[in-house]
Amino acid sequence: MKERGIATKVDGRAVTVLIKLSEGCASCNSKESCGVAGSELDGEAAPGTSIAVGDLVELEIAASASALGVFWLLAVPLGLFFAGYLGAGALWPARGEGVQALSGLGGVTIGLVFAAILARRGRMSRLPRVTPLSSVASDLE
Repeated sequence: MKERGIATKVDGRAVTVLIKLSEGCASCNSKESCGVAGSELDGEAAPGTSIAVGDLVELEIAASASALGVFWLLAVPLGLFFAGYLGAGALWPARGEGVQALSGLGGVTIGLVFAAILARRGRMSRLPRVTPLSSVASDLE
């Protein structure tokens, strides 16, 4: 995913970018409920680039980061649900489906807590890459 915006704060390699509406927004089906346009996102300046406040920049989130997020937030909790559900059924076959369902929900909870811990410890918190654009900032206004 790539978004264009204006650098509003630069602190070393850390860059804060104000995302503006761009020409691609006109054809987007989600433009009325877009949560990105008008927000400020943090990123990291690409190596070898120089960015100053007011520069027109492009913020790029790697596709692998999105795939990793989907894996940790969907696949792991869902897998742990089935492991808990089927595991409880194998351990306590006479207890009924209620125990299995609760064990499955416990697996989902463990998976989500694990993903939250990973995100806070930095394993999933790779910042988007920010690169300067040669266009004029007035293109976004």
